[in-house]
Amino acid sequence: MTEPKPVKGLRRTARGWRVYGRVAGQFFSKSFPAETALTVLKAWRHDRRTTLRAQHLAVDADLPPSGSLAADVADYLALVTEMPSLAQRTFDLGCWVTALGGERPRRGVKAREITWILNQWKASGLTPATCNRRRTALMHLWHRLDGKSAKNPVRDVPRFKEPDALPRGRPYALLEQVFRAMGPSKSRARLKAIAYCGLAHSELKRIQPAQDWSRAAGTLVIRGRQKGEGTPTRVIQLTAKGAAALRELQREDGWGRFSNSTLGRRWHAAQARVRLAHPELPAIRVYDLRHSLGTEIYRLTKDLKAVKEYLGHKSLKTSERYMHAAVAAGVARAAAAFNQAHPARRRRRKG
Repeated sequence: MTEPKPVKGLRRTARGWRVYGRVAGQFFSKSFPAETALTVLKAWRHDRRTTLRAQHLAVDADLPPSGSLAADVADYLALVTEMPSLAQRTFDLGCWVTALGGERPRRGVKAREITWILNQWKASGLTPATCNRRRTALMHLWHRLDGKSAKNPVRDVPRFKEPDALPRGRPYALLEQVFRAMGPSKSRARLKAIAYCGLAHSELKRIQPAQDWSRAAGTLVIRGRQKGEGTPTRVIQLTAKGAAALRELQREDGWGRFSNSTLGRRWHAAQARVRLAHPELPAIRVYDLRHSLGTEIYRLTKDLKAVKEYLGHKSLKTSERYMHAAVAAGVARAAAAFNQAHPARRRRRKG
């Protein structure tokens, strides 16, 4: 005996029937006994869809309707409140709402529209990395609300090719100048922990010193993230400077959560004071502190895998920027040594 043809929105379960559907992004379902007639199941599903559609059309015009891009963005942001880069993600999705139109149904967005908007942004001067970050934000919106296996138009939009990352590591002598200009504070202790332990902001916030920091062994457990794809927990051997930075953090009681923007403002304010006496000082971002450790580790060991494991990168490709930075620094020192041994003669101007 052949199996009956499946009916959309109806599913046979061990206990009977399950009727389900979705209207304007709102999911509904109900269970029925196994002996329920098929016509009754279909009628209930039709009535439920009609009721929800009427409610959807009656929503206050001042509010984004359920299922619209703006409403789905709001639902998504409510799900990722613990994301370290929430402010940036909110801004990126706001750009999509403006470009695509917030009132339109999200599921009506096509891949060709997304591609066109990304090309327009790139033509306006945005870097490929910024455009790719906005594409990732839209991709994650679909993943969290519909699931990774669901239809996703962003998946059909190619990423922009990004240029090789520029060296970002800075010599520690420059970093120490800025640290001295700051004076003792929680912000300075946190910045030193980033610089000498190679921690990302979010990793520093998650440290529980009583459980994670072993002074006797000189090790630090860096807990991984559980959200999204997650990151693995790892253990690093602290350098002497790294251990000193954690002791300073302990004295200043700087453990726990903090504001990334406040930390950045205080770092750049200290840089501005140093530049008054040293105008040649290059601009140094807070995240360059972590890059500086990776660059120095590779310069001293030439071990790219050690850089990857120490800084917790997902792939060696991410760690390669430290290799390029270290080689560039070595070439600069070689050129300086050559110039010292073979100084160029300046030509005298005639007349």
